Amino acid sequence: MRHQRLLVACVLGLFGCGASATEQSRPSASADDRLAPTEREVPQASQAVRDGESKLGANDPAGARALFESALAQDPNDARAALDLGIALELLEDPRGAEAAYRRAIALDAEFAEALNNLGVLLRDGGNLGEAVPLLQRAAQANPGSAAAHQNLALALEDQKDLKGADREYTRALEITPADAMTRANHGLLLLQADDAAGALRELRQSSTDGAGNRAVLLAAGNGLRRAGDAPGAVRAMQAALAAGDGKPTPALLSELALAQRAAGDGASAAASLEQALALDARYATAHYLLGNMLASDKRFAEAKQHYERYLKLEPKGEQAGRARERLAVIQKLK
Repeated sequence: MRHQRLLVACVLGLFGCGASATEQSRPSASADDRLAPTEREVPQASQAVRDGESKLGANDPAGARALFESALAQDPNDARAALDLGIALELLEDPRGAEAAYRRAIALDAEFAEALNNLGVLLRDGGNLGEAVPLLQRAAQANPGSAAAHQNLALALEDQKDLKGADREYTRALEITPADAMTRANHGLLLLQADDAAGALRELRQSSTDGAGNRAVLLAAGNGLRRAGDAPGAVRAMQAALAAGDGKPTPALLSELALAQRAAGDGASAAASLEQALALDARYATAHYLLGNMLASDKRFAEAKQHYERYLKLEPKGEQAGRARERLAVIQKLK
């Protein structure tokens, strides 16, 4: 349930920043993109299904599974029980079983929006966009008032590089839930990818305001603001992200803050943030790579070399391994 996004490197001469501190990932559009049945759904829940849904709400998926399986044994045509069984099986980390349950629900009710959505999300997670997108389109058509259905379809279309289609679905989702800060942040990131910097800045700034106190939203907004050219706004968003939640810093958050600080021209604070990240976890490879970039950009090549080497020792096949080796080779030639 995570969307991969290529990030634009911040330009710092020969040794650009390159990597994202958050491994180029961002949260999906909704806090919970699996949809449970709503009151409008048909068939109505049997007593066994209602009891099972109560157990799901109490974080007892194993107990819920038993009740849903019992309900299906009593009534093999209970589409709602099949849907709920799929949700329970996903929570029990059985994606194959969940897929079978969702397919059963759809076979029983071809317009069951929640089942269409959940199967589409599951298949997208597994990389099967060819089947996921049509399912998510059917879900949004079956329940056009569901912001989550449009959000999930937007993410899948973005995966397919259909930026216009994704823009349309994000817009529809925001028409339904205009205060959804995560969807607005994701829309801003899409607009940035589509080279609409002005639109991206508008959405990212609004999401950082609407998402005050939400670390995931602030992290996404801050990352996007930096890439869109608003480094001061990115620093503010990342500082707010660090204060959000339990208030405890993480190496990834500190590294993203460092990228924003460096983009804002505050190299000393950026280096300090990366040093703090490494004090928390000396094995956090991304911070080594980023600190190596910053030190190299400042012509502190001996120190940069140590961090590139540390990165490669920790992640010899990591995403930035090729660049780290190239920069080590450049440093060797500069000696």
